[in-house]
Amino acid sequence: MNHDFYIDTGIYLRYNLIMSRIHDVAKQAGVSTATVSRTFSTPDLINDRTQQRVLEVARQLDYQPRRGRAVARAKPENTLTQTIGFQFFSATARDRLQTNTFYASILDGAQSEASLLGMHLMLHSTDRYSLSENLPRMILEQAVGGMLLVGTAEPAILAAFAQHVPKIVLVDNKDETDTYESVLSDGCGGAFAATQYLLKLGHRRIGFLLGERSVMTFQDRLSGYLSALFEEGIPADPQIVISDDTQEKVLSNIADLLRSKTRPTAVLAANDYHASLLVRVCREMGIRIPDDLSVVGFDDIPLSSHNDPPLTTVRVDTESMGRLAVRRLHTRLHSDSPESVSNHSYLPSIRNVMPVSLIVRDSCRAI
Repeated sequence: MNHDFYIDTGIYLRYNLIMSRIHDVAKQAGVSTATVSRTFSTPDLINDRTQQRVLEVARQLDYQPRRGRAVARAKPENTLTQTIGFQFFSATARDRLQTNTFYASILDGAQSEASLLGMHLMLHSTDRYSLSENLPRMILEQAVGGMLLVGTAEPAILAAFAQHVPKIVLVDNKDETDTYESVLSDGCGGAFAATQYLLKLGHRRIGFLLGERSVMTFQDRLSGYLSALFEEGIPADPQIVISDDTQEKVLSNIADLLRSKTRPTAVLAANDYHASLLVRVCREMGIRIPDDLSVVGFDDIPLSSHNDPPLTTVRVDTESMGRLAVRRLHTRLHSDSPESVSNHSYLPSIRNVMPVSLIVRDSCRAI
């Protein structure tokens, strides 16, 4: 048989292509010149369909890559099922994954589990509002078979990712339409337990430091707080629920609350970061913790135990969240076998809710 290229033992593609320029191949294949180059030099980073389209155009135009790149490795059929992306959506443009102890721990767990499963993990980080038009290159070049979308993001951005990579698992976020599988902590249950703890200490006027209302995990924790008050027969007071979009406004609102004559005797914060802001304002105003105000956080980030006083908080096993998310994505990537497709036995959307636990330290007292 006379082929322009052929697979040699299933490992290498040998090309006998001549003449034509790389720009012509890129234009006709509808890709960048860098993608054409990578098709021959590092095909493992290129999606199968894109790779085959480039190779077909190269064959038609008699394109021959530069010397030293005439032999390109054939990509194994399961390359994309072994390569996943980790997209972190930060709360603000200043938030960095490397310094965000909550999400950095999720990444640690994801990397460990990916390594255990023999998978490659590619990382991209941006704030939650920035990717509506400029998706990361690993998506546009179809270099990954599935994605972990970590943190809260706009629904339109999630939809944009899904157009390119249908295998998606949300982490610390959930999809109200149940389109995507998710891994999240029991925020409602954790806040319910924390509020119950304060009630048992005798507190009846308990504030809630929410932060951004648009953050899904904060909304879950607010629901737990309200449920505990409702069960105890205590009306919720919106005047002692603090929320705002910027740190400066949150700090101002905290100060206003603490100056009021009817300030709460205890405050539950939606996360340890906001609890630390509260502690900072209290220190500046001469309010003693826990003598004058009891404080409970959420997440149990490493600094919580080193606070002065050490912070009572709700522990979230973030590393296990990262591990579980990778395992669930791995399962979805390998679920579409010929047998499952023919039987229409696709995996349903699942919400994996990780249990949490209340960690009692020294920031609360009975009254």
